[in-house]
Amino acid sequence: RTASFSRSRRSIGASSICTQQPFTWQETETSGRPILDLRTRAERQKFGRPPGSVKVSLLWHALAPNRDAIYLCQHAVRSKLPASRGAREVAGGFVAWTSSGQPVEGGA
Repeated sequence: RTASFSRSRRSIGASSICTQQPFTWQETETSGRPILDLRTRAERQKFGRPPGSVKVSLLWHALAPNRDAIYLCQHAVRSKLPASRGAREVAGGFVAWTSSGQPVEGGA
């Protein structure tokens, strides 16, 4: 199953409110942009996480987002806060990440 935002099975959207081109995992990996995970510790333990992603505070990053990073949450709801201030997000959240076949570490 391909996520609605993707152009191919291996694409994942990373955008500021969906205006940017989708990133593939390889482009995300080679771009040097960190993936900042806004999900709770429980979500990360239960569902896993993108390799190399870093857990960050939603409150802190909603107020002062890192515009060089890509934000991720479970359903692309929380990531709208930093995206509304010019940051990039994974369109569709972690659910779209996994359904489009992107790599995942950990999880139950």
